[in-house]
Amino acid sequence: MPRRFAVLLVGILLSILVALLLARTLRRGDGEAGGPPRPTVVPTPVVPPTPIPPRRLVLWFSSEADEKLHPEARDVPASADETALLRSVASAVLEGPRREGLLRSFPEGWSLRAAFRLPDGIAVVDLALPRPQPSATPAEGTQVSLAPPERARWETGSREELTAAQSLVVSVVRNLPGAARVVLLLDGEPAETLAGHVDLTHPLLPDDSSVADEEPGEPPPLPTPTPTAAPSPSPTPPPPTRPPRRPTPRPRPAAEGTA
Repeated sequence: MPRRFAVLLVGILLSILVALLLARTLRRGDGEAGGPPRPTVVPTPVVPPTPIPPRRLVLWFSSEADEKLHPEARDVPASADETALLRSVASAVLEGPRREGLLRSFPEGWSLRAAFRLPDGIAVVDLALPRPQPSATPAEGTQVSLAPPERARWETGSREELTAAQSLVVSVVRNLPGAARVVLLLDGEPAETLAGHVDLTHPLLPDDSSVADEEPGEPPPLPTPTPTAAPSPSPTPPPPTRPPRRPTPRPRPAAEGTA
């Protein structure tokens, strides 16, 4: 009797142990299946930068047909502030027109040195004059001057000089908000005149009577650069050939003496 009881007790204990193991296994499986989901890595989409639209200017140049200033629309990169806008306008006027039939205001070689704003609606444009071309190499024994080259004088008539000044003044005043007058400097210094006719000792006002009543239209296309032919490669000379070697004569054996 005690032996049978012991066997029964061992069987009951084994059953309980197996039940506990099964319950633990099922609980672990339920925890893995019903646990919080793993975070899904979602790639951040790359958003391209929004292009900044260009700024449209209206520049004024003289024409071949009459003595009026005619408009030309031109798109330039957007300016960060009014000073950058002033530089864009002045540089575009000095560059010259792109529309057919319009004339340059300033000769080639003139460039923008600086530009800035002053109170009371005054815009200052500092022009850099072209420098004369250096002369040929001086002869031996000639004293070389170390002084900076003088300004190249602009030889032009009063009408051309007035048109150039008004082309710049009208373009600045009509594109720059709040600008009413323009002061022109030459190489960073006040100047009396551009070419001897227009008085630059005071700020210049735009002359609306010199402006044609005309719509600017669409900007003209950019000038297409002229393709240049690539230089033809020079023929490669053949490698020099080595002349054939002459056979070296063998010395004759000495004749044997006769008995």
